[in-house]
Amino acid sequence: MLAESSMSDITFKKENTFCFDSESFRYLVALQSDVSFGYDEKTEYEHSWSTSVKESNRLIDYINIKLIVYRMENGWQSIKHAQFEISYMIRPILEAIRNILRNTILWNTTQSNQQIEQTSKPVSFNASRCRSCKGDPDEVGQFWILLTRSHEIQNNSSTCLCNLDQHVPIEYSLEYKCSNHTSTDFGKRMVDTLKCMYQASAIFSHFLIHTAFARKDDPFLTGFREMIAEETYLCTSKTPNDFNRLLLQELSDIENKYKQETQTMKSADARIDLPAIYELISIIGGICLVREQLVAVKKRHRMIIEQYDKMYGLLFIYQFKIRQQFYNVNYYLLEKKKSIDQFN
Repeated sequence: MLAESSMSDITFKKENTFCFDSESFRYLVALQSDVSFGYDEKTEYEHSWSTSVKESNRLIDYINIKLIVYRMENGWQSIKHAQFEISYMIRPILEAIRNILRNTILWNTTQSNQQIEQTSKPVSFNASRCRSCKGDPDEVGQFWILLTRSHEIQNNSSTCLCNLDQHVPIEYSLEYKCSNHTSTDFGKRMVDTLKCMYQASAIFSHFLIHTAFARKDDPFLTGFREMIAEETYLCTSKTPNDFNRLLLQELSDIENKYKQETQTMKSADARIDLPAIYELISIIGGICLVREQLVAVKKRHRMIIEQYDKMYGLLFIYQFKIRQQFYNVNYYLLEKKKSIDQFN
C-alpha cells in the first residue's frame, strides 16, 4: 500500500514512514485540566506514549543518518511565502501613503510642526470592514477622517444590513491624533518615502499577478480607488473640506503615477527574482508607518492562535469525558455480566 502512494522520486516505504499516536497528547491536555483516569485508560495512554517515543527516535535517526543536508543560502524563501507577506502589507502600505500625504499637505500649507499620528489596534477574530457603510467621520487636525468601523460576521450575517460580499476582513483598526513632531527635512523625506512606496506597490502587484499568479485583479489599485471614494464622500458631506480636497487631488496623482509604473512593468514583461522581492519586503516593512501596522497584524495572528488553542483544549476535554462515560458503561456491563455468570 505504501509503494502505491509513492510520488515521482519520493518513495514511500516503512523505512521513511513514521506513525505518531495523538492519544498521549490528549492525555497530557486532560491531565492539565484535572481529568482523572482508570487503570485501563492509563495503560492505553502509556502504550500510545511509548509508540510515539519509539517513532520519534526512529525519525531523528533517519534524518541524521540517511538524509543529505540541503543548505539554503538566503534562508527560507518561496513564492507562496512572499505572496502571504505581501498580502499582509497591502493595507499598511496604502494607509501609510494616505497619512504621509496628510502630513505633507499640513507641512506645505501651514508651515507648522503639526502632524497627524496614526496608531493601530488588533481587532477581534471575525471583524470585517463594510465597503458600503462609511463609518463615523472625525475631525483630526484640519482633516476629516473616516474611522475604522469594524463589523462582526456571525453565522453568515453581519451587524449591518449590507450584503456579505461588501465586507472585507480586517486585521486591525486605525486611530489618529495630532502631535507636534516634525524635523527640518520632513518634506523631502516624505517625498522620497512616497515615491519608494508607490513604486514598491507596483512591483508587489506585478509579482502577485504575473509571477505568483495569486490574483487577477490589482489589490493596490483597488485600494487606491477605495481611498479616493472615501475622500470624495468626505468632500461632499463635510465642511470645511479644503484639506480633504487637497488630499483627494494628491491621492489621484499618486494613483496615476502608480498606474504608469505598473503599465511600464507590464509592457516590458518585467521578471522579478525572489531575493529582490524579499529585499523590498524588508525595506518597505521597515518604514515606521508600515511597521507599526504590521506589528498589529502579528498581534492579531497570535490572538487567533491562542483562541484556537483554547477551543481545541476544551474540545479534547469534552472528548475525554465522553470516552470516560463510554468506559464506565462498558465496565458496568462487564461487571454485571460477571455477576450473572457467577449466579448461574
